[in-house]
Amino acid sequence: MASARKTASGRFVLIDSLRGFAVILMIFFHLFYDLNLFRLVTIDVTENPFWFALPRFIVSVFLICVGIGLALVHKNGIRWEHVWKRFIKIGGCALLITVVTVVFFPKQYVFFGILHCISLSSVLGLLFAKSPRGSLLVFLAIILSYVIIRPSMEPLLDWLGIRPLDFIPIYPWFGLVLLGIFLEFIRFHKIPVRQTPAVKHLEYLGRHSLIIYLIHQPVLFGICYAIYKMRSGT
Repeated sequence: MASARKTASGRFVLIDSLRGFAVILMIFFHLFYDLNLFRLVTIDVTENPFWFALPRFIVSVFLICVGIGLALVHKNGIRWEHVWKRFIKIGGCALLITVVTVVFFPKQYVFFGILHCISLSSVLGLLFAKSPRGSLLVFLAIILSYVIIRPSMEPLLDWLGIRPLDFIPIYPWFGLVLLGIFLEFIRFHKIPVRQTPAVKHLEYLGRHSLIIYLIHQPVLFGICYAIYKMRSGT
């Protein structure tokens, strides 16, 4: 089957496919996270290298795609109407997650998760959207400083008195958005991809990643809870 860079709607196949791949990994991780929560399986998300690295890899893919998208949309000038519509949509969803988790998980509520990080990064990234080389330099500076300093967020979490279910601080994660801006500059997104059925399914998931993100965890949590109740006989 022929290779393609863009779909008929003008979207880049590689970017949507990468998002779709990250969506599948996200669902896989959260499934086992929930199973572990109800003690239906046993995994160690802090000490086991695989389970520790997997969510960080997923977040990295999403944020790199955010950076590529920023550069594509605003390379000929900042489209402010698009900026505010996107900020309101993603920021609104982030606020919804905070409210819901405050109600149901008051000691683990999400005050700055992946959607919070994406919404803020989408605004901060505008400073670098037309400066790909500068983006790369700042990305390297962020990563290098993080490796050297190794700052801990534990004091902040201790002060807040919570252990959030999802916590993606702007430092150092914004660096991945800057890397995405540079990757757009070197035309990473234009790498041709074979339009196989699997790729088309990944594209579909990638195009609808936000709604999948919002609904998948309640569904998985509900399923795991139902299995737990059936196994416990209550």
